[in-house]
Amino acid sequence: MFFEKAMQRGEARKIDKDPLRAKSLIKSAEDALLSAKELSLKEHNYKAIIRELYESLRQYAEAIGYLQGYKFSTHEVITIFLKEIVKEEAISLKFDRYRKLRNGINYYGRDVSKETVEKALHEIPELMAQIKKRLKDMEKVEFVK
Repeated sequence: MFFEKAMQRGEARKIDKDPLRAKSLIKSAEDALLSAKELSLKEHNYKAIIRELYESLRQYAEAIGYLQGYKFSTHEVITIFLKEIVKEEAISLKFDRYRKLRNGINYYGRDVSKETVEKALHEIPELMAQIKKRLKDMEKVEFVK
């Protein structure tokens, strides 16, 4: 229902399915995840770690969109897509929480705690694994190890 309204507002649109774009996004997402994990857990890196982790999660979610024939123009609509189309409410809620955290960092200069970063370093790879399983169920996409 909300996704349909988002489509009417142009926040998402129907496109031809694009498995090659999905595969490319998956590779970028896994690279971003690796980059986040390689950053040392020091206060001056906390924001960069969260940004990279969020970026990896967002790219994985967008890959599902390309496999199902959707393109998104906002990150907020990805939350709705995950909930209503992919039927993954728990993932959508966590995605939205990290989206807001990243927006707070990027647009309002908010700080992030070590505990939040440690939780994200654990939770986002788990969310990506759940999305990866969903992607494998949807399409035979070859994943990077």
